[in-house]
Amino acid sequence: MGLKLLSGTEKDFAIQHPPSLVDQVTNFLTDSIIEGRLVLGERLVESDLQRRFGISRGPIRESFRMLEKDGFVVTIPRKGTYVRKITRKDIEETFPIRAYLEGLGARLALSHIQQGDIDRIELALSKMARAAQMNDFKAYLKHHSEFHEVFILASNNDALREILQNLRRQFMWFRLLYLYVHESLENELRAHRDILDLCIRRDVDRLEYRMREHISVAMEKFLNYIASKTS
Repeated sequence: MGLKLLSGTEKDFAIQHPPSLVDQVTNFLTDSIIEGRLVLGERLVESDLQRRFGISRGPIRESFRMLEKDGFVVTIPRKGTYVRKITRKDIEETFPIRAYLEGLGARLALSHIQQGDIDRIELALSKMARAAQMNDFKAYLKHHSEFHEVFILASNNDALREILQNLRRQFMWFRLLYLYVHESLENELRAHRDILDLCIRRDVDRLEYRMREHISVAMEKFLNYIASKTS
């Protein structure tokens, strides 16, 4: 099966510097998967990418390796490389790890967080609420990511940030696959308002717990969604 998404999107791909060619291909394909232009189970064909991007197979193959490492694709010997399907096991393994790590990040952040950080959190929350009112789910997720990113950066822990980076990219992918926009986001917004309030009050224990709880609730919703699709 060919890459349908590329028929009208070649113009979106342009060689740039200083990012390496491998990084550019990887980022392009990652965005295509996250945004649903490449669907679950779709095969990535080296020759199609080579022809449409005008590049050799070497960078494409290296990009496939990076995508597989990040959990976006799977390579089956003698068959090819495919966009990985999301399973219940993926959700059950990924979300608890992220819940505890983001809770830890919030705890660490309170030792370093400044008023400018709180202002950025408030701005992200305001943009989330506006996007929810407009049913602009992609914008909502963008600002949702910005909200959480402030805590991760303020933790001043590079190792924690690196681990969470891939987990959070996969989380974005899961969220886009789940038609959450058809539900009310008010409960989600309320949870984020609670997190902001606890941050302002410097209540470190409750903040860590609330951050973990927020992500755990999301996990249960995903599991229910998967169950509804397989029943």
